Amino acid sequence: GWVDVFGDAKTLGAFGYSFLLSIRSFVGVAIAFAVAWLLVRIRIPGRAVIEFFLWVAFFLPTLPITLGWILLLDPNYGVLNQLLVKLPFIERAPFSIYSVGGIMWVHLTLTTVPVMTILLMPALRQFDAAIEESARVCGSGPWGILRRITLPLLSPAILTVTIAGLIRSLEAFEIEQLLGTPAGIDVYSTRIFEMISWEPPRFPAAMALSSFFLALLFILALFYQRFTQKREFATVGTRGISLRPMMVGPWRYLASGICLLCSALWIILPMVMLIIGSFMRLYGFFSVKAPFTVQHWLSALRDPLLLVCLKNSLVIALGVGIFGLAVYAMIAYVIVRTQIPARAIISILAWLPWAVPGILLGVALLWLLLSLPGISLIYGTFAPLILVLIIKEMPIGTHMMKTALAQISKELEEASLACGAGRFTTFWRISLPLITPTLISIFAIVLIAALRDISTTILLVTAKTRPLSVLMLEYSRGGQLEVASIIGVLITTVAVGMAMMARRVGLRMSIES
Repeated sequence: GWVDVFGDAKTLGAFGYSFLLSIRSFVGVAIAFAVAWLLVRIRIPGRAVIEFFLWVAFFLPTLPITLGWILLLDPNYGVLNQLLVKLPFIERAPFSIYSVGGIMWVHLTLTTVPVMTILLMPALRQFDAAIEESARVCGSGPWGILRRITLPLLSPAILTVTIAGLIRSLEAFEIEQLLGTPAGIDVYSTRIFEMISWEPPRFPAAMALSSFFLALLFILALFYQRFTQKREFATVGTRGISLRPMMVGPWRYLASGICLLCSALWIILPMVMLIIGSFMRLYGFFSVKAPFTVQHWLSALRDPLLLVCLKNSLVIALGVGIFGLAVYAMIAYVIVRTQIPARAIISILAWLPWAVPGILLGVALLWLLLSLPGISLIYGTFAPLILVLIIKEMPIGTHMMKTALAQISKELEEASLACGAGRFTTFWRISLPLITPTLISIFAIVLIAALRDISTTILLVTAKTRPLSVLMLEYSRGGQLEVASIIGVLITTVAVGMAMMARRVGLRMSIES
């Protein structure tokens, strides 16, 4: 398998494209930190709207929103290209969504900047503003405070988000498959999918390629472990803290305007195109007679599978969110607050699920379910789907929880223990309330990941447990892109509703704590 995969020039080209596209992680974290800092430390006008748009962007299903960008930037029939070609100094379509730039653009606007901003905001909310105020009193300017105080203290959270984004960029599949295939752009994940799809499947080569990236992830995790080992700073202690935002001049209105404009271009525009696509008679063809119709909506709503799949999606998503929080909290507490010898190894191993493409993780669990006596009894239930998605989201859930717990001073827990409380009571009544914003973020993130996941669960679903995301893929593969976009609109509606509830509960509990 190793000789097969590394002797193929196409595989070597996929390596190059994978690392080239992973550059978006570093660009994304810089943009995300700036946006999070503006929303939390400056509190620019319209911050509630901007933050809500960020949640919406993260919750949007990847596949149908990519279809919306195709309607905008396809070189042949894209609406934006067609408008620009009408200008006298432009002869041909200036943009192509089927390119490295197109893939990076969709990722940055949909899967990179929004989620990185969401992940950084809880760390900034728990940052004691009195530290920056002390530096300002001592004569340090804004840039000096940012470089010497803010960034070093938040470096564990920033590094966690950067490495998580880097790993996710290497694992990304749907966008690369849809936009990269027409341009001959293969990446690591699409290459593995291609190997598995062949007849007969090239499982040894696919496993060898996965093992190579597993080794790369191990190196990244080891670097993260060494870097953060002596850089965990508690910013919430027994004394009072200041959460007062910085006072700035009129330029905050300019910053707010730029953020709102980007939100409109990055989020609202493709959402509008997604909705328009769901009403099109023939997807992408605006020039046909009577291009819009409601017939596809009527057909989809009459489909008896739709309500069943919607119920299945909600059961799976809520199961992953509830049980996942318990698992991630337990692992993070062991890493941060205990002295067991294996905690460093546990911290590294918690990264590993993202090193395996979702489809291979599904193959592994399916193999276990079908081969081990007793465990095979749960095949065909929701349990395998919930389990595999909890495993899949373990890196982000565990390390977000770990970063939040590291910001809580041990003095608080020691005071509780000295007053006679047990470790569980201390964790339940002291630590968890203080990291409530992070808990809400983790719950919402893993919940929406379960709602829109396709590759991880597709081999484990049955007719009784099929979620909406898999049904959407089945319609897409059957050429019914109009109906697939309708399901995408439904998933988006459910996700946005959950985002609104999670944000309302999270902010209220953050204020109370």
